[in-house]
Amino acid sequence: MTIRAALVIAVIVSGCSGAENRRVPEHVPSSWRAVRDSAGHRAHVEIANVPCRDCHGESGFTAPPVELCTKCHGEVQTPLHPHDPTAITIAQPPACQDCHGFGSDTSIRPASCMRCHDSAQGLHVRAVGAHADQPCGDCHRAHRTPSLEGPACTSCHTQHDTRHAGTRGCLDCHSVHEPELAADTGCARCHSKQRGKARVDAKAITQGHPSCTGCHKPHAFGKQDTTACTTCHTKQPVIAAAKHARCSDCHSPHDGAAPKSCTGCHDERAVHPPSKHAGAAAACAGCHPPHSLAAGAKAVTCESCHVKPHHATARCTDCHAPHAGKPRLDGALCAKCHATVTASAGSSGHAACASCHTRAAHEPARPAPACASCHKPEASAVNAGHADCSKCHKTAAHRPQAPPTACSSCHAVQASSAPRGHQACESCHDPHRGTRRPAATCASCHAGEAKRGHGLQGKCASCHRPHGPSGIATPPSCVSCHPASARKGLHRVQGHDKCASCHLAHETMARDDRATCVGCHRDQVKHEPTATRCAGCHPFGDGR
Repeated sequence: MTIRAALVIAVIVSGCSGAENRRVPEHVPSSWRAVRDSAGHRAHVEIANVPCRDCHGESGFTAPPVELCTKCHGEVQTPLHPHDPTAITIAQPPACQDCHGFGSDTSIRPASCMRCHDSAQGLHVRAVGAHADQPCGDCHRAHRTPSLEGPACTSCHTQHDTRHAGTRGCLDCHSVHEPELAADTGCARCHSKQRGKARVDAKAITQGHPSCTGCHKPHAFGKQDTTACTTCHTKQPVIAAAKHARCSDCHSPHDGAAPKSCTGCHDERAVHPPSKHAGAAAACAGCHPPHSLAAGAKAVTCESCHVKPHHATARCTDCHAPHAGKPRLDGALCAKCHATVTASAGSSGHAACASCHTRAAHEPARPAPACASCHKPEASAVNAGHADCSKCHKTAAHRPQAPPTACSSCHAVQASSAPRGHQACESCHDPHRGTRRPAATCASCHAGEAKRGHGLQGKCASCHRPHGPSGIATPPSCVSCHPASARKGLHRVQGHDKCASCHLAHETMARDDRATCVGCHRDQVKHEPTATRCAGCHPFGDGR
């Protein structure tokens, strides 16, 4: 260390007490400027006039150890944040400097507890909740014992009667740091364990009654203080109002899941399908809604739920009894009105009307998917375009010998464009799948053509189509696949550009015999008269 540096430190250490600390020479370390405005430094330097050397020593402005505070404040206890310098833990409780502020963060000062006790920091995190706007020091005393036991709640909440809370007062229902309205749904903590009328379980909290205080006023728990049902349900008509005068006749106050069973008072046993109502009274409420009928009405009409498009003039009771099961949908019942249909259906194996018409009185036309219940192989094979069996088999159920509808009724373009020999659609197509049969290839009918010439390539559709609208209507010219630039040998000579003179599409080989060639080259009739083939000397495929 140089003599000049030693003199500078000596001046700072010996003369930095009191208000003079605010006038810091430029050669003082920058760390001092960063921390001089902290709450701890201002309290010790400006108010208590403590010399810097008492905390930092003579060797410079190093950070003092955490246990240094006990040198002057040995009598101060910290029961709220006890600190053990010998303990080795991951999260040690805060030291004095952590709360009183001796660093660059000027927000650290006594009573700024929420810096650590918010929702994201600290070893002992708790949501402050209902008392978030109150000073922590009003209930907690950092340097006194007991430190956590605050004053009585009634010292602030003088207007609340705590008769219900018992020996511990408000804390029987409330937690000091609970979220807002947390106690509103906490009643079941005690009442789920009680017996009798005071017992409450999870069914008491429903969508319509989300909290206990909706019916029970906070801090007033007498039976006379309970809110009447009609306070909220002001316009709720009741079926047979004289016999159902009280809501509790059907509804349990603490079981909002479902009303009581109607059969507890009514002997009629309904086997009608349940309605949208849930619970034990569902079947009855389907026809006898307890809160929606007009005055004097005993039940809704059948038509309010059931539409009758076909038998609109018939009465529901012609087939149904109000409290009985489903009617017999057999031929004997249906024959009362449909004698002709049932007679012909009997010979087709469809005598039981209900096997196809599950709701015969209201949907007399059998839905197409119902065919699959008996005709599984055919139904599993159909594609989207043939899913409705009735489009082809319009009367098959009642007239089994009736032929199906012709394919041309839907596939008119294909039927009109099919050439001779392709009019029978089912010879190539599966009528249920709508796709071509795997075995129905062109070669299955055109075996000779498939074995010669272009037929060996198996690409019939490149020149032919079985019917419209897609595909090639007429065979294309040879040059579409065999342009002049791709032809070899004498194919390039002028006069050999007419393929059909020597080739046919389904010939095995081109015609290169003498008679074919002299048909065009008449001046060569006497040339090599013993030769049978001209191509033996005049090749067409090697490019010469």
